[in-house]
Amino acid sequence: MQTWYSMRAADSGTEILIYDEIGGWGVTAKAFADDLKALGAVRAITLRINSPGGDGFAGQAIHNTLRRHTAKVTVYVDGLAASAASIIAMAGVEGYDANEQRKIELLVDIFHRLKK
Repeated sequence: MQTWYSMRAADSGTEILIYDEIGGWGVTAKAFADDLKALGAVRAITLRINSPGGDGFAGQAIHNTLRRHTAKVTVYVDGLAASAASIIAMAGVEGYDANEQRKIELLVDIFHRLKK
């Protein structure tokens, strides 16, 4: 089945790629959560994002799934994290741009300003 994400477990932690439109091809946030749970106990998650967004409800559910997870989540925005993808990006305890030089705290600040 084609999905908009991939997950790969390694000794150093788990890498998750979200590289397409969230919710595409009928793949749900529940499938994402189930796949994450199937990886078992992981201590670190590296989440790499390049997405135009997609289903906002799925984005919020994935954000909450990652926040509840016991692993440390580090986010890298490899290209674009727009719309629903920006919600998911805020699930990380640390976040960096594609060059891994600048933290993406600005993204969180902008989102919170919009909520007011």
